[in-house]
Amino acid sequence: MSWQLAVLGPVELMSDGVPIPPMPPKQQAALVMLACARGRTVSVEELVDGIWGADRPSSAVGALRNYAWSLRKHLSAQDSVLLSSESRGYRLDGTLELDIDGVDRLRAEVSAARAGGCLDTADRALRTALGAWRGDPLTGVPGPWAAAERARLRRLHRVLEEDLIEITVQRGDFSHAMADLEALITGDPHSERLRGLMMTALYRAGRRTEALDEYQRIRKLLVSEQGIEPGPALAELHRQILSDEMPGAEAPTAPITVVAPRPAQLPPDTADFTGRQELVRELCGVLGAHRPIVAISGMGGVGKTALALHVAHRIRDMYPDGQLYVDLFGAGAAPAEPEHVLGAFLRALGVAQKEIPVGLAERAALFRSAISGRRMLVVLDNAADATQVAPLLPGESGCAVLVTARRPLTALPGVRSAALRVLEPEEAVELFARIVGAARVAAEPEAVRRIVELCGLLPMAVRIVAARVAARPRWTVVSEAERLAAERYDLDRFRAGDLALTAAFRAGYDQLPVDAARAFRLLAVADLPDLPLAAIAAVLDTIEPLAEDLCEELVDRGMLESVGRGRYHYHDLMRLFALGRPGSDSEPDVTARLLDYYLATMKTVLRVRHPGLRLRLAPTGHPGTRLPDLDSTREFLTIERRNLNALYRLAMAGTPGHREMAADLALTVAETGLACDATIDLVKTLEDLVLALEADGNAAAVRRARLALVFALLGELDEPRLAAVHVRRLLDADDPDTDAWASGATNGFAGLLALHDGDPTRAAAHFATALSMYRRGGSPECVRVAYSLLARAYSAAGRNRDSLAAAARAVVADDEPGVRRNVVWGLTEAAWVLSGEGESDCGARLFDAALAVARRFGSTRFESAVHARAARAYLAAGRFAQAADHAERAEATRVSIGTGAVHAHNLLVRYTALRNLGRNVDAAECYRMASSQIPDFDTALRSWTTEPPVPAR
Repeated sequence: MSWQLAVLGPVELMSDGVPIPPMPPKQQAALVMLACARGRTVSVEELVDGIWGADRPSSAVGALRNYAWSLRKHLSAQDSVLLSSESRGYRLDGTLELDIDGVDRLRAEVSAARAGGCLDTADRALRTALGAWRGDPLTGVPGPWAAAERARLRRLHRVLEEDLIEITVQRGDFSHAMADLEALITGDPHSERLRGLMMTALYRAGRRTEALDEYQRIRKLLVSEQGIEPGPALAELHRQILSDEMPGAEAPTAPITVVAPRPAQLPPDTADFTGRQELVRELCGVLGAHRPIVAISGMGGVGKTALALHVAHRIRDMYPDGQLYVDLFGAGAAPAEPEHVLGAFLRALGVAQKEIPVGLAERAALFRSAISGRRMLVVLDNAADATQVAPLLPGESGCAVLVTARRPLTALPGVRSAALRVLEPEEAVELFARIVGAARVAAEPEAVRRIVELCGLLPMAVRIVAARVAARPRWTVVSEAERLAAERYDLDRFRAGDLALTAAFRAGYDQLPVDAARAFRLLAVADLPDLPLAAIAAVLDTIEPLAEDLCEELVDRGMLESVGRGRYHYHDLMRLFALGRPGSDSEPDVTARLLDYYLATMKTVLRVRHPGLRLRLAPTGHPGTRLPDLDSTREFLTIERRNLNALYRLAMAGTPGHREMAADLALTVAETGLACDATIDLVKTLEDLVLALEADGNAAAVRRARLALVFALLGELDEPRLAAVHVRRLLDADDPDTDAWASGATNGFAGLLALHDGDPTRAAAHFATALSMYRRGGSPECVRVAYSLLARAYSAAGRNRDSLAAAARAVVADDEPGVRRNVVWGLTEAAWVLSGEGESDCGARLFDAALAVARRFGSTRFESAVHARAARAYLAAGRFAQAADHAERAEATRVSIGTGAVHAHNLLVRYTALRNLGRNVDAAECYRMASSQIPDFDTALRSWTTEPPVPAR
């Protein structure tokens, strides 16, 4: 078995000539560094420096180990492994042939042939050596080492080009030599060797005066810019030409005859082009600037070609010498060869076929010469990458280039990039109307909006559906919307004539490397609002740097969207396409991995935020994200709120095991007091989860999911009446011997509802049971809460001494580091009782102390509850200004999204306090707000007391 490694272009590893699937860029960097060491051991430090440089992450060494492990899998050869580990690094053993080795052998052959006077042999060897370059060396390989090696290989390529031109001059082919020299001198005007070759070619072609002028140009340039005269070799060449001492002067060869036609190759503008007007104006402005190159990138079907042609037609008059257009087929299996494209361009520019040279470099140089001095617009549609585009660029600023590609072409020099997104909803509706007709859209506007939403606002999808509706005037738009909603999962329905959405998506998918294609399929299963890098790494069972490489590959190819650093999202239709791609039987359970990662991380959140809480949760295999402090947990909960809520629905579509993990996850989320995502019906979602778990026969998971539902109903949604139904079910199924904590939580909720019903005696009994269960379950944090709830029940029953005693126990019970946050409840209950007994100053100090604790722990939920209790206490004491202020602050910090008892009491307190202060205008506004949000507010106003409702737990 033999191995080959190509580095003169995109890195490609082959076994016996068969390509190995591409590997991530940093892994490529490690492989090339080891291969170029020629059997020498490369230290870990050297590899890390070469791949990451000064910006190395803390995970660099671990990532390097993973790269080495993956390389061993790639390079295993029967009983031997080419990659070996040393004590301080890695070494490649065995034979690994590099394409640059072949170039070195050819260079030796060239030297021997030139020494023997065999110019034809040297010419062929040089052209073969230059043909080894397939693009920019080490394309896409990151790191300082690759950058330095890339620069060296570029210099080598230039030397070989110059050697070939020198042989071309020696062979007497002056016209081709001068065309190539003109292009190279434009890029490197200070090169004395290039200028010397140009002088020699001109002189030997019989153009002595032009040869002398060339010397004066380089001399003037060197003196004015660098303050030096030309070197001795160039000065001697000038002397020989001046005195006609140079041997081999010949009659000038016939120049290439170039007719100057005015090509107009632009396809027609899109008649119904819609939207993007600001971007159109911006690009038109850019393309009128100096040396403009604009590259439009985006996913398949997003309208890149339509935009490019629309802009091109808007500015065509700015380029009076014509327009060139080509479809480069970059999204297909066989992208157009730049050499063939240049041939077509040269013919369009009037170059006779017999005068078009062979070879990419020669044709590119002639193209730049033929277009020199002309103002032309070049549209390169559907490019594969920068390597394909680079030879097709004009060499002067009088021309403009407009490129479209799925991936950003940032490697092009001086490019202005424009990343194209889907249409705005209004633009999508307008596009539909332009195709179908304004009258039909005006007759059924809601159906049209539904259709463009189902099309994901993707122009190609909107155009396909609109074309089908337009061709069937007897169809209603509503019927098409209903059909599309029912059949949306079948992307083959998005087809009309030559337009097919699946074909557009498949073109990109078929070009994906194996690892990227696998990631594309697996991540689509993880149907969350957006995916963080940590969750992606968990799904792919890899480290985050490798996961990021794969995701960025998909983003570059327009198959995944980046919605922020380290967060990714699918377009809806692209996700459907990905879900339809067949995978292997060994692909993992994506939903299980997601739930495992999020549950593991939520366990960490609870350990940090509630260290005294003891929940019985399923074991997890993933370590989860590291969250060292309260701030990091708060940030995680804020960012991941939508994903955490969306996971329940994803789990319900899976296995019983998924649903059991979802119940645990829901309970951990509920315990954090995390506000639910307003875009989902959390009650309906959790009710569906409860029903599914009941059908699975999993009583323990049903209990956890139902507890999560009650948390939401009482805390986030403020709906005690709905919560009562589920609390009764929990009491009926209570099993303290199986899960003491769940039994304690059930009785705690039952006590809260008893308080809401005005039965403090029954509430106290439930709270006492909860206290006993929490002690049995070993949850000191919950013990504090149970004492504070007992204090609440005792005060409601008029047992103030017992209430103060219980509140005191809530402050000092089972004290341990990290559980101090729940002293807020005991302080609040004591403040309430003391305020009711006329000790308002002492009560005020305790309310302030409770607020300080809530703020120190960053809990707005706690802070809102304290403000609400303080407002009612101050109102009862006749301190109306403080009551109004605290009621306002209670609403400002309230995290629940419902309009139930707590919200109503806050407004009642504020309204009453404002009336007593004579602030009638403010009171009227408060009344208006309450009346609009709370049913039967007038009835509540006539009958209410200052007794507080169920507190947030």
